[in-house]
Amino acid sequence: MKILIIGSGAKEYSLAKLISQYENTSLVFVAPGNEAIAEFANCIDIKADNIEELTDFAKANEIDLAIAASEKAIENNIAQLFNEAGLTIFAPTAEAARIATSKSISKKFMYKTKIPAPKFGIFDRENMAADYARKSKYPLVVKTDSHLHGQNVYICDNFKIAKRVIEDLFDSKEKKVILEDYVAGQEFSYYVITDGYNAMPIASAVPYKGTLEGNGGLITSGLGAYAPFYMIDRSLESRIFKEIVYPALDELSKNNTPYIGILGIDIIIDRNGNLNVIEFNPFFKEPDAQCILDLLDENLTNIMKAAIAGSLVDDYFEIRLKPLFSASVVLNSGNYPSEGTYGSLISGLSEAEEHSEISHFNTIKDSEGNFVTSGGRTLTVTANASTLEKAAQRVYESVELISFDSMKYRKDIGKTILIGC
Repeated sequence: MKILIIGSGAKEYSLAKLISQYENTSLVFVAPGNEAIAEFANCIDIKADNIEELTDFAKANEIDLAIAASEKAIENNIAQLFNEAGLTIFAPTAEAARIATSKSISKKFMYKTKIPAPKFGIFDRENMAADYARKSKYPLVVKTDSHLHGQNVYICDNFKIAKRVIEDLFDSKEKKVILEDYVAGQEFSYYVITDGYNAMPIASAVPYKGTLEGNGGLITSGLGAYAPFYMIDRSLESRIFKEIVYPALDELSKNNTPYIGILGIDIIIDRNGNLNVIEFNPFFKEPDAQCILDLLDENLTNIMKAAIAGSLVDDYFEIRLKPLFSASVVLNSGNYPSEGTYGSLISGLSEAEEHSEISHFNTIKDSEGNFVTSGGRTLTVTANASTLEKAAQRVYESVELISFDSMKYRKDIGKTILIGC
């Protein structure tokens, strides 16, 4: 098969590397990809949101399966354009994915379908948002409507902080601001693959989003993760499907917008065992993807094709995972997310790759062909083992082999349980 993967980050790196090893894969193209992906796949200089040019490329190169890992491509409705052109693509339509790409639409959707979620308010006027915040309990979560960047989530300890955040967001031309009750508990991400009507679980992961150990500091898109979530069992999975997955898919199908693709669900399970949905995701998140793909014991492209054909539950009884734990640590160059360093030589990659998987976020090659940093999240290091403790030990042993100027990372991935954070 000829495969086209759309995106350029570390999850696209991991996805392309995995798929390139399948026996039924003949060629892997990644658009736009990055310089590290170009070492084992064909990178195409087409931006992820240029869906017309991507469609033309897929036609000209007789692509058998396209996979939209980029949220920008999904938002620009690449699925509909590919479908209209008679091309096979694994991605939800933009209309179906709105529950994942817009926080305000997601909140209204959850309220309508009675999916358990924290109490919230959506505001397009600063004074109304400030009045709601004044009467709220604290901590209070303030979010923008956009889903593309994780650093637009703020946990405010008091009204003074919340008011300043709200003012700053509206001053920066945000059209909508979401205020949400803070829920104490364990956050985890749960992923299913769906053909629009049926769904099967893939895996779960626990994200580490804070910039500081213990999940303090700024909220980011993710600085580490482990999989699977240790509390997942048949009973909890049954509740997730009954309370969240089936109501969501049924409502989308009823609206003639069936969701075909991977649906991620960020959930907090509180101290009373209640599920609270924070948001949906239209594909694997970073770095959840690295943990999950490291454990997958199936040909992912075959599963995707079954979902597109509507034969998912006919072809698969379950999606098999290796009986292991996987841990991923993100290495940053500089003070991510506020700033990053550029051009710093990265050493130790070949040594680390002997013991772990390395995925590239933001790296480029210098004139001598060596990888250097290009700001922000730089690399993800992933290792697996029979226990979470051992997986965490292995991943940090690999991390210690890598070095570059201003390298920073969390040192508690897989080592601390974040209940109450």
